[in-house]
Amino acid sequence: MKIANKVAVISGGDSGIGLAISQRLKMENVKIYDISKVITNNPIFEKSFECDISDDEKVRAIVDEILSIEGEIDFLFCNAGFGVGGLFENASIENIDNIMNVNLIAHMKMTNLFAKHIRQGGKIIFTGSLASIIPLPYQACYSASKAGIENFSRAMATELKPRKIGVCTIMPGDIKTNFTANRVKETGANGAEKHGIEKMEKSERNGKSPDFVAKRVLKIVKKKRTPLRVSIGGTSKFIAFLVKILPVRLVNFLVEKIYI
Repeated sequence: MKIANKVAVISGGDSGIGLAISQRLKMENVKIYDISKVITNNPIFEKSFECDISDDEKVRAIVDEILSIEGEIDFLFCNAGFGVGGLFENASIENIDNIMNVNLIAHMKMTNLFAKHIRQGGKIIFTGSLASIIPLPYQACYSASKAGIENFSRAMATELKPRKIGVCTIMPGDIKTNFTANRVKETGANGAEKHGIEKMEKSERNGKSPDFVAKRVLKIVKKKRTPLRVSIGGTSKFIAFLVKILPVRLVNFLVEKIYI
């Protein structure tokens, strides 16, 4: 599938996986509009909008501006997100609200605003996580937000199928990005939770590059038939396979052995 001169909108395209995806798209001559918390003035974007995607009014204005320029779009990449680490019982209400708003609700709203303006044959791709199928201790809110994204994605795949719009959730494993350094830590994190978070972050820092994910995403974009979800990375694929065949209690037991 040729994608040159098609139009893409991405959230969180300023860094990490979002930037890597944008760079790969630009190599294919895709026109890209970025919606990020920080404007980088990167020339790969037609325009970069500075916006907290949980700001409904600002997002709606940005959507209107993009559509006034392009009329319709071909690809929507719902990628922006962040993590919160620590015992859920210590979680602040503010952090709970923020992570669910940014990781899940804002992307549902963005999909709502763009869906009717996506051309036939277009795609919506959500950046999910293995945490959507393997809920992680000390990242309960993050796991819940990504499980929500995956289920929303699958529902949208069914709704948009008559218009020949593909919908997919990618599930990367450990990826080396600034996501790790930007993880919000709940106060009072010590003991088992501190140990668990440190193990996660060590794995992330030794993870694959964002471009490793971006190359796989580009293949999905070019596919005529869009998969519902894709585990990215050999280890990730193996873990996803084990989750399918092992009892839920055993999966949880194995997670406990790793992180507690």
